[in-house]
Amino acid sequence: MIRAPRPQEIALLPQIENAADRRYVRAGLRRVLDMPPASVATLERARRAGRLWVAVSPTNRPVGFALVTHPGGVAWLDQLSVLEPWQGRGIGSALVERCLRYARDGGHAALHQSTYRDVAWNAPFYARRGFASLPRGLWPRAFRRQVAIENGHGHPPWRRTVMRCPA
Repeated sequence: MIRAPRPQEIALLPQIENAADRRYVRAGLRRVLDMPPASVATLERARRAGRLWVAVSPTNRPVGFALVTHPGGVAWLDQLSVLEPWQGRGIGSALVERCLRYARDGGHAALHQSTYRDVAWNAPFYARRGFASLPRGLWPRAFRRQVAIENGHGHPPWRRTVMRCPA
C-alpha cells in the first residue's frame, strides 16, 4: 500500500534510504554509501507539501518511499528507495506510479529524474516504466544544476543519465 507518511515515520526514511543503498556496492558503486540521505527537514517539508509517499508492509511499517521535488519548476523524482527484502514485489513501480499521478494532477507534462544508466534497478527499471533518457543537450539549466549537486556528492557523471516520463 502507498500512502502519505505519518509525522513519526519521517525519521525512518533516511534509514530506509541508507539500507537500500547498500545494494550499490555489488554494482561497483561503493561510494554511494558515503552520500548523505535525504534530510529529515527536507522530508518533513515534502510531507507537509504532499510530495512524499511511503510504501508500507502488511503490518503498516514503511518499507520504501518516494520524494518529488521541483527544480526549475518541473516534477523531479528526487529519491526512490525500497528496502532490499521488499524489492521485486512491485513496490518501486507503485511508488513511481504515485509520483506520476502527482505530476499529472499538478499540471506537469512529465516526471523527470536522474539515475545510473548501467545499473539494472536504475535506468533499465525506469525505461520499463515509460522513462526515456534525455540527451544532455536538451537539459535545462535546472537539470544541469541538479546533476552538478549529485556529482558533488560523489555520483560519477559518466554513469548518470536524466530521464523523462510523460505524466
